[in-house]
Amino acid sequence: MKLTRPEKEIELLFTTDVLVVGGGPAGIGAAVSSARAGKRTILLEKRGFLGGNITACYVENCNYYLKNTEFSSEGLYAEIEKAAYEEYGNDNIRQKNLKAFNSEYLKVFLDELMAENKVQVLFHSFVNEVIMKNDRIEGVIVQTKKGPKAIVASVIIDTTGDGDVSFAAGVPYEQGRSEDGLCMPGTVSMRITGVDSGKLMEGTERLTEIGNEFKRAYRAGETGLKCKRQDLPFGRLTKAGQISYINYSCEYGLDPTDIIDLTKGEINCRQYDLDIYRYLKEHFEEFKDSEITSLSPEIGFRDSRRIEGRYKLTIEDMESNRHFDDVIAVFPRFYDMLSPDANMDGDGKVEGKGYKGHIYEPVVDSRTFEIPYRSLVPINISNLLVAGRCISADHVAESGVRAISLCMYTGQAAGTAAALSIDSNVIPGDVDIKALQSALRAQNINIPE
Repeated sequence: MKLTRPEKEIELLFTTDVLVVGGGPAGIGAAVSSARAGKRTILLEKRGFLGGNITACYVENCNYYLKNTEFSSEGLYAEIEKAAYEEYGNDNIRQKNLKAFNSEYLKVFLDELMAENKVQVLFHSFVNEVIMKNDRIEGVIVQTKKGPKAIVASVIIDTTGDGDVSFAAGVPYEQGRSEDGLCMPGTVSMRITGVDSGKLMEGTERLTEIGNEFKRAYRAGETGLKCKRQDLPFGRLTKAGQISYINYSCEYGLDPTDIIDLTKGEINCRQYDLDIYRYLKEHFEEFKDSEITSLSPEIGFRDSRRIEGRYKLTIEDMESNRHFDDVIAVFPRFYDMLSPDANMDGDGKVEGKGYKGHIYEPVVDSRTFEIPYRSLVPINISNLLVAGRCISADHVAESGVRAISLCMYTGQAAGTAAALSIDSNVIPGDVDIKALQSALRAQNINIPE
């Protein structure tokens, strides 16, 4: 059964140069780079704070895989990492994650960053509808407490992670694995307080040991837990006895764009968090006096829609480090795909392509891959760009593209390109690539000449 909605006029809320939809890492990169290029920029975020999965899902340890490698952070991400650390410090006492963000402080830091760069931020602004005129988005509809409102922009950048604007505009897309459409699982992370920090810091890295002991017990069938996740990643540990996240609960087989599946995932993951919390209290002395202080305010996903762009990045491109004339980011070869079908017993190699267990390929030597600008350009909408995990890529390639700092790099490229397109009076897909690359190098993005 379907209903017909009567036509109605929608109030025009703002007109702007660049509209960025989605305030995660990609949106932050896009908004700041557009504003710094002198363009009036509005950033919409459905939550009440910026940061995306860093702040909403407690994924604070973004670039852990760069430790003991020749690589370092670049661009705006490096700027934020350094400035946030200098302003707020880090109360982490683990040797791991020493440069991890404190997600609560980061919320305030990002508010200040947007104000400093004159980005207009609108929270509690969800977008799932646009007004089209031929191949152009004439207006973006924002769902608000006062009903739908419209924003008109010369260029729109979709950094929603789920490709919500692209979907609304009719951009073709893929989702999940090619054979069955399965995406990686959703997670509700947990923060606990009251652990014995002294005992956890005695001798070797005790939290890592606990994670290893848990995996052994799970594989031996000794835990009795319903969640199929075998890994137990821990975040920052403070002298106050707080572990800033336990990234454990996973619900498999969900469609991240379906509200019925989202509801199921939220409920089941909260129960899985309670289960693992009770397990830790019962089996490890260091956790006996702990309590749950918060569950992340929203289930976090690792992948969903991926748009069809002018070029579809493949895992073969990334494995061969294919060079693209329109390269806008270079990133260390790193892949991380939690198995969509809950088979976590594979060898972690990329050759399995997500059908033979998980994929985890750490950084090796100086190996890298490139992101082409064409993967940010949808095939059929003239004034839209996409950045972050929903760019045009195959499912296995997305396991590298989704890296948080790389999402910010692609956001910087999109924001810079949007400004260049307005300055040169061309559509974003036709900007001068050499000028775009030169501008990105000036922003400390390391791309080849």
